Amino acid sequence: MFVIGDCATCHVSPGAENVLLLANGRAVTPNQDDQLLLGGGRVLETEFGAFHMPNISPHPEDGIGAWSLAEFTRAMREGVGPDGLLPDGRNLYPAFPYTSYQRMTANDVRDMFAYIQTLEPVASDIPDHDLKFPYNIRRGVGVWRLAFLDGQPIEYSPSTEAAAALSVEPDVLERGHYLVEGPGHCAECHSPRTFMGTIPQDMRYAGGANPEGTGYFPNITPDETGIGFWSANSIANYLRTGISPINKVAGGDMADVVHNTAQISDADRFAMGAYMKTVPAIDKPAPGMPEPNLTPEIVMLPPSATQVPELPTSGAGEIEAAETVYVAHTKTFFIDKAAVGTADGDGKLLGATELAVVDREDGRLKVRLDGWQMPEAERVFYAEQGHRILQAILGDAAIEQVSRQESMVDPDTQQEWARSSLEVWIDDKDMSTELSALWDYSADLYNASCGTCHALPVKDHYLANQWIGNLNSMRRFTSLGDDQYRLLLAYLQNHSKDVTSRDPGAVE
Repeated sequence: MFVIGDCATCHVSPGAENVLLLANGRAVTPNQDDQLLLGGGRVLETEFGAFHMPNISPHPEDGIGAWSLAEFTRAMREGVGPDGLLPDGRNLYPAFPYTSYQRMTANDVRDMFAYIQTLEPVASDIPDHDLKFPYNIRRGVGVWRLAFLDGQPIEYSPSTEAAAALSVEPDVLERGHYLVEGPGHCAECHSPRTFMGTIPQDMRYAGGANPEGTGYFPNITPDETGIGFWSANSIANYLRTGISPINKVAGGDMADVVHNTAQISDADRFAMGAYMKTVPAIDKPAPGMPEPNLTPEIVMLPPSATQVPELPTSGAGEIEAAETVYVAHTKTFFIDKAAVGTADGDGKLLGATELAVVDREDGRLKVRLDGWQMPEAERVFYAEQGHRILQAILGDAAIEQVSRQESMVDPDTQQEWARSSLEVWIDDKDMSTELSALWDYSADLYNASCGTCHALPVKDHYLANQWIGNLNSMRRFTSLGDDQYRLLLAYLQNHSKDVTSRDPGAVE
């Protein structure tokens, strides 16, 4: 509940920037050192004035260490803190999203309080909010609470039709409803506000300006102007990786949110995604965006120019100093070094293939390929015995140059395999000295290309050989180029159930 409630994003103690990693390995740098030091101090600039985020660490004087569970529960559900000059407590501004937290169960509020009490106390001197008149009169917040805070759970009975349409059980939608409307407080950001600071019910989740007035929280309803084309799995994947179905990466406050939702269970993320597919669709384009074309007229988009994908490659200096290089773009190789750069070659080296550098000469590299071959299939080089992880395709001249050891029988497949090596010449372009860079790129491809429609299986869900058919059957639904496809397949095969990654330090 602490994580999905996004407590640290607002209440963490500001400090030197520290790199955080999302589930897909992308780095974000929120202004915080330790997610569990809740000394407050972040300033939220809004049209109402500046809100100074309070200390909620278990410090007995500066934080909430002296609060009782009853006082914490009242703050979470009623927006009233125990301190203040008046005996009925201190009204809390709804910048603290108790309008959503009021929907949380008593047990979850209790557990959140108990968890916060285990964290390190932080001493801090946080100034009071600096708000414009009349918003600086806290008694006015009490009137606001009486008018707009009901303290009741939102009524929700998922229809069997909605559940059936999503192929889920009704209890999945109930769980998603609770997480989204309660601790997740998604509507608080992704909805417009009235002049009284409330959310109009008919525009809930339709997007709105951020409090600072510097940006816009998008429409997340299942409308064409929102995220209607996202599947429930796409939403769940976004909450894990921060990558949308069109490969946009979460930034700003949403990067902080994803850092938190990446830590909850797959089942809870999917439940949230499924529930968001059932909220009312609202036609509300983002500022500056046109309405969708809903007429019979066909509008053709101009064709995009064919471009070679920018794969992660290393600079000339890095390649010059490397003893091992990895293929990024598919490379032609040559037996005769004098032929390097000509149109004809003696074979192809495929994405992510590891090559040992043997010699260098005038922008050309002599490299050694080590792998496995099967008798009567000498044109193919594989990375692993028993696994069809393609490394190279050989022409006739290259076949004659292969050095093979005595063949052995693979105990799993009962097929013959021979450890083999081949030395060839290549140019020194379009390669990487870091396999992890290729894996990181491929992980992003996996999320962007496959996560649009599917709940992504973990990489070791399938055997290396199973990934070949599974990925090939779906390729026509993607825009992957040949080199991208080869890298993605190599990534999935090298991290499959029956293969140990060649790069343990790579992002998983």
